[in-house]
Amino acid sequence: MTTVKITQGQNVIYNGAGLQVIGSTGPNLNGLNPKELLEAALGLCVSISMQKKLAHDEIDYDASEIQIDVTVRKGKGVTDRFTDFTVTLKLPSSLDEAYKRELIEAAEEVCTIGNTLRNGATIETVEA
Repeated sequence: MTTVKITQGQNVIYNGAGLQVIGSTGPNLNGLNPKELLEAALGLCVSISMQKKLAHDEIDYDASEIQIDVTVRKGKGVTDRFTDFTVTLKLPSSLDEAYKRELIEAAEEVCTIGNTLRNGATIETVEA
């Protein structure tokens, strides 16, 4: 479970281990805003999915060469939700093109966040 509390006027985000990040109200400020957190969730899920496949396949690679950039956008005329997600990957140069395609396909298949975004989910809001 993730918890958001307002402390001294700031949104603070916790998990079971304690304080993790400060939430912000706008882009590119101290802390992450909801859009940035959504982008981060998808990027982290793709990263973890790829790392698991690389480990499973016992592939030696330079992890510092991996970079995942995620951009979300609202479609034309849409104001209340994001409609488009772009995940741009920089993969280790030591991987051949066939394996890179396999790695991307595997990440798309197993990333829970990506699968949720592609297929939607039910959200229930209740008072504690």
